[in-house]
Amino acid sequence: MHRPRAHAFACIAVWIVLAVSLRAGDSSLPTFVPWKVLNPGDEPLKSDLVLYWIPSSRDEMRRSPLLTSRPLAIYSTQCVGMQLIRPDDEDRIQLLGAKDSLPMAVLVSSDGKIVAHVGPPVRAREVEKMVRDTLVARDSDADQLLDDARTMIAKGDRDGAIENYRRVCAQRCLFPRKAKDAQKALRRLGVDEK
Repeated sequence: MHRPRAHAFACIAVWIVLAVSLRAGDSSLPTFVPWKVLNPGDEPLKSDLVLYWIPSSRDEMRRSPLLTSRPLAIYSTQCVGMQLIRPDDEDRIQLLGAKDSLPMAVLVSSDGKIVAHVGPPVRAREVEKMVRDTLVARDSDADQLLDDARTMIAKGDRDGAIENYRRVCAQRCLFPRKAKDAQKALRRLGVDEK
């Protein structure tokens, strides 16, 4: 067998093994969280929720389990931005209220308000729980807004219902199905919401 052909077969075999492992949910393969480093002067991520991780040192940046957290990697696909702040970015650290409390993880909403924080110390399980609990609470709030809007319609409070539906639509990245339902309800009310 020619060497290039053998190499091609070996590559194909490796890809097949990787594909089968991924399909089977092989947890031995590391999952990397797509942290984006926020350098001084850069614009922060625009997302419904942004998780800021502020390690206490460069060594922690390289060794932390936050780098390979499977739940955080999944949350990053659900409109939760992952932003890493360098330990020497004092201005940004002070804005997040973490000046004397490193390391820290801070969850911030799209309007810049701090939703929750963990640390010090920063443990992956606690950070994952903070994000999960926030998403569950927001999901529950969106359900409540939809329920309240239907009740408002029944009572004749069209403006209140429109406001609730718009609040759900504003979270379309986090909750696409609920936002789609809210958008349909707005259309039925004669409101064109994009």
